Amino acid sequence: MNNFNVITISEGAAGMRSQIEGLAKIISENYKNFDLKIKSFFKYLPIELIPSSSFAYDNLSLLKIEKNTIIISCGKKSVKASLYLKKKYKKFVFNIHIQNPKVNHNLFDLIICPEHDNLDLENCISTLLALHNIEFKKNIRSKETINFIIGGPNKYFKFNRQTQKKIFDEIKFLAEKFKVNIIPSRRTPNKLILELSKINMENVNIFDDLFNPKEYGELLSEGNLQIVTWDSISMISEAISSEVGTFLFKFEEELCPKRYHQFFDKITNHNFAQFYNQNIKPYEISISEYNEELKTKILNKIQSNLRFISKDA
Repeated sequence: MNNFNVITISEGAAGMRSQIEGLAKIISENYKNFDLKIKSFFKYLPIELIPSSSFAYDNLSLLKIEKNTIIISCGKKSVKASLYLKKKYKKFVFNIHIQNPKVNHNLFDLIICPEHDNLDLENCISTLLALHNIEFKKNIRSKETINFIIGGPNKYFKFNRQTQKKIFDEIKFLAEKFKVNIIPSRRTPNKLILELSKINMENVNIFDDLFNPKEYGELLSEGNLQIVTWDSISMISEAISSEVGTFLFKFEEELCPKRYHQFFDKITNHNFAQFYNQNIKPYEISISEYNEELKTKILNKIQSNLRFISKDA
């Protein structure tokens, strides 16, 4: 394992933390998380109006870098913090940003972004699946158990009452044959969660510890297949990473953006996922080759550009 010194910076939100820790684990066994606290005055400003200065943050000045360090950032509020650290500790810092930073891309040593963002740059590596920190357990798969992972409204999907009823009815149908673990997200409407909790069927179990990646990983490891609402590329990527068949649950098809369809086309072409229907059958996949290729690309990019390399390289 490489022993690069790695510091992750973000606002600490679970989704961001999952991505930066997922990347950090690819790069090194040595990483520390630093949760940024941006000043309220700058919190809602667009990226271009936030200064690349410790002045914009309550705690950035506490971060001292005294040796060669890889800085991994994620989220728009961390962009200028990364650029500030790169400028201040230039000879020590190799900075990586996850997702399109929407500033001058050349200010980062490396950018990791989804393929459907179509960011074709020298210092960019595109990923088909979203990065995450979910860990899976071996040999706990249950043939009788499936997971139904539910997202919620975002800037593309309304998650209207018709959608919620469709999900509710489908879970009741599945529970006639399987043990169904219902896994809501932070965006899942509370009314839908309440309605699902009232289903009086012994095969229905709602997982409500939304902030526990360990238990989430165990649930995904237990499921013999995963059904995921198609509104979240991150949730779909996590389900695929469990290496059992993942089924995409369609709804509000008229609202689905082109970039999502591009993602769906690629994962279905790889047989990483299929679209849901009531005749679904479990199947297994392997993403070990995909993971190994991604890891090699990232480490090669770091070692070919970094002024220092891992002692174990």
